[in-house]
Amino acid sequence: MRKNPHRLPWSVLIIAFLIFSVLSVTVPLGIRWLLVNSTKEQVASVMLTARTVYVTRPTMRVPEVLSGSIEKLPERTVLETDSASRATVSFTAPDTGEPLGALQLFGETEIRLIAHRTPRFKFSDRPHRISIELLRGRVRASSAVGVKRSVVMLIHTPQAEIALMRPGSYSVEVRAEGTEVAVRDGAAVVAAQGESVVLTSSRRTSVVSGEPPTGAFSGERNLIQNGALGAPLSDGWTTYQNLYSSSESPGTLNTLLHAGRPSVQFSRRGLNWSEVGISQELNHDIRDYRSLTLHLAVWLAFQDLRNCGSLGSECPLMVRLQYQDSIGDSHEWLQGFYYLSSRNGSIPTRCLTCPGPTGDHAQIANGAWHLYDSPDLMKLLTRSGNPPALIKSISIYASGHSFESYVAEVELLAEE
Repeated sequence: MRKNPHRLPWSVLIIAFLIFSVLSVTVPLGIRWLLVNSTKEQVASVMLTARTVYVTRPTMRVPEVLSGSIEKLPERTVLETDSASRATVSFTAPDTGEPLGALQLFGETEIRLIAHRTPRFKFSDRPHRISIELLRGRVRASSAVGVKRSVVMLIHTPQAEIALMRPGSYSVEVRAEGTEVAVRDGAAVVAAQGESVVLTSSRRTSVVSGEPPTGAFSGERNLIQNGALGAPLSDGWTTYQNLYSSSESPGTLNTLLHAGRPSVQFSRRGLNWSEVGISQELNHDIRDYRSLTLHLAVWLAFQDLRNCGSLGSECPLMVRLQYQDSIGDSHEWLQGFYYLSSRNGSIPTRCLTCPGPTGDHAQIANGAWHLYDSPDLMKLLTRSGNPPALIKSISIYASGHSFESYVAEVELLAEE
């Protein structure tokens, strides 16, 4: 039986047609995919603003001290700041030099540049994308206004993923207790554990490890841990005692419910000087806050020294903030409270031995809650034109011979 002589040509024609059909579909699709998805690296640069910043580029793997600025930071570069450092990372379009966004790094911050990419071709409708990992510390992120192609900035933290969707100003902070996100202007999506929350202007949220975002809140943020004093003092606070005579009691500290408020009680009866208090290390960089105020609820039950003693340093309740200014100098701010006043006015109403200028202590009622709200500390603590930069710690204590006082509602309120 003879083979069909037409089979081979027809087979070749059919195979050729199939190949042509596949290529006619896949080649245009491949070209379109390339035009849409092909990217090139943006120009990322870092500029030193204050103190010391360390830069670790992936090709060098050894931290180098930043001096001035570095252009064209590659992806996977790690940037670290020390306690009083500050730096600015800028992203620009690779061809036009158009500004796309920026990051301000504050003290004790570490970030990794994961990727910063721009579509290679104008045909693409993809946005500029900037992706970083915030390992610790605080950054203020912003994307440029008036950019022809939209900019999406992604910030990954150990607890959450944050997508900055519109031009604006955003604060993201990673601390031991979790991630804090605040939107000054713009819109952001914060996602964790399969849930997400949308933040718009003047809204904030927090994310604790292993939990979803807490929700969208407005208002100020309390920088104090366990400021409500409902948890044991070991949660955020340390206690201390200073004593002149070892033969006397240094005084006692107790957590209790006093007149409707969870409180710390400072109590002592003695003949010589003693001081008992609680303190909390904060180390918060505050240079980017609009305002900072201190709120306390104070109850004075007993004191034996009039005003705050002969030198104005022994109040039945005192608050001390230790801070650094923008040039790295250390200062402290003191506020005392008393009810028993001097009849002849010979005893000072402010601390005479405290370092730096201090204001008058506050005379308040005996045996009642007094709600204290400080002036704006961002303005009050500015000295010789140098604004406060870092709140190092807060201490609340009672000082004198005999005293009984209470404190509640400890809030150091920061407005983004």
